[in-house]
Amino acid sequence: MEIIPFTSIGALTFGDTRQTARNKLASSFSTFEKIVGGSETDSFDDLGLHLYFNDADHLEFVEAFDPSVVTFRGLSFLGRDLASVVSDMESLGFSATESDVGVKFNEAGIALTAPSGFVEGVAAHRKGY
Repeated sequence: MEIIPFTSIGALTFGDTRQTARNKLASSFSTFEKIVGGSETDSFDDLGLHLYFNDADHLEFVEAFDPSVVTFRGLSFLGRDLASVVSDMESLGFSATESDVGVKFNEAGIALTAPSGFVEGVAAHRKGY
């Protein structure tokens, strides 16, 4: 699944309705409330995806984890050493901002979760999220 900053991740386009996103993925899913009182999150465990929607039920944030394969300009993320990924992204002109669980590349709308030093999760979001 290729990330196009602030636009899409794989077949999913930010702004898709919940039903459109579900149809595009054509896989079994469950829902859960990650943020109390917030919109329900769709979990596609077999695909390694969590989809987050705004109050109008439009896609705004995607988290990907194993077994997903997520790329950006030919770079893969999951399972790699965080320092190597940061170096690769910096060579593409993106700067990393540390977070409590990994790094963010604000100019690309990408965040990486790597509490153990290896990338376990990739997130992409719409502009303004």
